[in-house]
Amino acid sequence: MKNIILIIIMAFGATMLQAQTKKKAKPDNICEPTTYIYASLGGGMHNLCYDLGSFGNKGIGLGGMFTGGLTHFFTDNFGASAGIMLNYINTSAKLNGIESIENAIDEESKTYTHRTYFNDLKESQNIFSLGIPVGGYYQHEIGKKFKVTGGVGVVVSFALSGNYKTKSGYLETRGYYPEYKLELKGMPQHHEYTAQDFNGYFELKPSISPYLQVGGAYCLTKEWSATAGFYFAYGVNSVAKAQNSYIYNPDCMSADAYHNPTYNGVCSSSTVDKMHTISAGVMVGVAYNIGNIFEHKKKPTEKPIHIEIITIPDAALIANVDDSELQIIEPEPEPFVADIETQPADTQVVVIDVKKELSLNGFNMQFAFNDSTAILNTRYQNYLNQIAEDMKENPEKKIMIVGHTCDIGSYEANYKVALRRAGFAKQQLMERGISADRIVTQSKAYLEPLVPNTSEDNRKINRRIEFKYIK
Repeated sequence: MKNIILIIIMAFGATMLQAQTKKKAKPDNICEPTTYIYASLGGGMHNLCYDLGSFGNKGIGLGGMFTGGLTHFFTDNFGASAGIMLNYINTSAKLNGIESIENAIDEESKTYTHRTYFNDLKESQNIFSLGIPVGGYYQHEIGKKFKVTGGVGVVVSFALSGNYKTKSGYLETRGYYPEYKLELKGMPQHHEYTAQDFNGYFELKPSISPYLQVGGAYCLTKEWSATAGFYFAYGVNSVAKAQNSYIYNPDCMSADAYHNPTYNGVCSSSTVDKMHTISAGVMVGVAYNIGNIFEHKKKPTEKPIHIEIITIPDAALIANVDDSELQIIEPEPEPFVADIETQPADTQVVVIDVKKELSLNGFNMQFAFNDSTAILNTRYQNYLNQIAEDMKENPEKKIMIVGHTCDIGSYEANYKVALRRAGFAKQQLMERGISADRIVTQSKAYLEPLVPNTSEDNRKINRRIEFKYIK
């Protein structure tokens, strides 16, 4: 902060030293070099400068700005300016590289190296900031209405918002086991999958940017001028505020932590050591001459005003009010209406005669993770035998076998696993003499858990098949 104050003082001091003489009288059609209110819009290259190293390349983005403030001329040529600046920066990075996390832990508590492969993953970064520009200003008249202008100073900027979004490409995660010299992919329990759509927010530190403006002004009237020119500003300090070690953090440092992978983005990771802002482009605007705000004008002599004092009787200050005419009207309370829950008209109560049907309620077969076959213990054998015997005694019956999984991995992978589990049970009934056309298999993947998938014990319960009789 001390450096910022010092730079501002030096900028103002330089302009004050240039004040040489009082302004000269100008014809009515010339803009007076006094005090101006200005506003301008600009656009061009508004970018973040950083080095991705082996992770890829950074692109060039477009952005814009709005500036407004006050410029005061101490002489015909030299003055000082201060105001506000709204700046929009857009940049992009294309990631191609490998990000490794050592000593990751898989679901069996074995250590491995987690690798993230970036394949042309394009990340767009957008920043909206508020700045305070302060500096010196110069103008020189060419003819009666045109002026060459220029300014130098510093802008102190504070990021109001920063966000990122991936536009194209993808990332792929894999697991490498050094002891086996084996790299695995396509296993969701190890965060091993392909993804491409990410978005989020990041934070930046305040920046200090020296700026330069070069252009011209055309005096439309004695008060109004049209302005145009070029601008350039470069941040001298790094605005990077690394909050995470990795661009993509799969949360793989414990066996049960793989449910919270996070894409942090380039700007929030320690991949980028230094990050600077840069803005350059064309600006147009207007300026309005409000006169010299430091010039003290003589006030006209005021004539004395004679004030006549009028005495008002005390009795005139009292107002008599009849209290009987005052009424207090209270609003009537609104009638209370109770919320009544009604039963849908199509609700039916179904009565099942358990004596005539083999009860399958609560029977399901459990499976190990990612396994399509179950260990047929005595309990499972007895149930399968009972189902087969009941279906033989009732040839009109058909049965549906529904496969289920826990929530680890993608829907497509879990759908296939659940369907194979149902097929395993179908094969068991066929081996017990039940024809295939009387058995229907179905997969629900992880859509119908018995219990929430919040622990490994609960996930074991959800890895199952269920049997249901159908007509």
